[in-house]
Amino acid sequence: MERETQLQLLDRVQALLAAGHTDMVPSDSRQPVTHYTDPDRLAAETEALFRRGPLAIGHASCVPEPGDFFIHDVLDVPILVVRQTDGSLRAFLNVCRHRGTRLTSEPCGSNHHRFVCPYHGWTYDRDGSLLRVPDEQGFPSLCKEERGLVRLPLAERHGFLWVVSTPDAALDIDAYLGEVGSDLAGFGLETHVRYGPRTISKRVNWKLAMDLFFEGYHVRYTHTKSIYPLFFDNVGLYDRLGVHQRNLFPKRSIEELQGTDRDTWAFREHTNVLYCLFPNTLMLVQPDHMSVFHAYPRGVDHTDLHTYTLLPERPRTEKATRYWHKNMEILYNAIEEDFAAGESIQRGLRSGANESLTFGRFEQSLTWFHQSVSDALAAAV
Repeated sequence: MERETQLQLLDRVQALLAAGHTDMVPSDSRQPVTHYTDPDRLAAETEALFRRGPLAIGHASCVPEPGDFFIHDVLDVPILVVRQTDGSLRAFLNVCRHRGTRLTSEPCGSNHHRFVCPYHGWTYDRDGSLLRVPDEQGFPSLCKEERGLVRLPLAERHGFLWVVSTPDAALDIDAYLGEVGSDLAGFGLETHVRYGPRTISKRVNWKLAMDLFFEGYHVRYTHTKSIYPLFFDNVGLYDRLGVHQRNLFPKRSIEELQGTDRDTWAFREHTNVLYCLFPNTLMLVQPDHMSVFHAYPRGVDHTDLHTYTLLPERPRTEKATRYWHKNMEILYNAIEEDFAAGESIQRGLRSGANESLTFGRFEQSLTWFHQSVSDALAAAV
């Protein structure tokens, strides 16, 4: 994020605090309960958002050197990402071209020159080309040049690896990111490293999992004894950047800036900034690190949240390790509080108590997110 943007955001927050209210839109909105419970709706979202659109599936630090690889499943589409000899990246369907076996089940690896199918030994180069077929005389119609691994569109941008899980799909990542790309460019994410990955499985619809992060209205009540003492009650800035979003939640310490030199203001010390990289990635910018979450539906009321921390460098001492572990646990404890509420919501959705959920004027981030989902579904028809 550029320095001038940081100062403008701080000015806007201080104006809100001086006026005694939060950022709001003119009206509230409603979201049908069936959008969280209908299997047909989920199937349409899966096709339009998770199969056709670009997804940030990981960070470049997972594959820093040639031959490094990792695998990833996007709703039963198995993906293999490999760093090439020239430093570029390629993504393939993790499927052998002989009988369709998953080519590798190893989560990740280093210095890999070849990938050998565990079923019949068909062998592929790291660039996806078919190198060897045992007893090749049994396949007189085989053309090796045409039976390499199926390649997927991939872009490496701002430290993230963006993939479309449909072969031959178009991918213009800069156009897709638009204005939010300028913000991401200023954080130097390319030089960060992934730390402490984990998967959190919860009994919520994937959109509800996203909803839980989008407003500060709940902080006073849900996080009374954890993070609420650090933040104001229901004060935030919400900006829609195309299909993406930037939400800023000021800390109480921002009051220390009053009367001080504007050039000395430390933006990240006094704010938490949450980016929604549509459709399913959240990045929380904190003073000295970022927390990343990728939400994947596993059923209409089941979501896996793949999460990790991005650090400026790998911890080199026990003291540094303890520091980062403490920071991560503070965040994950708050997330458990959020998901306790989320699972309670999901259980209540089928009760008939509500035909729709109401989003307040200061919950506009939820409204924008669901509008973007609906727009994507309409465009896919």
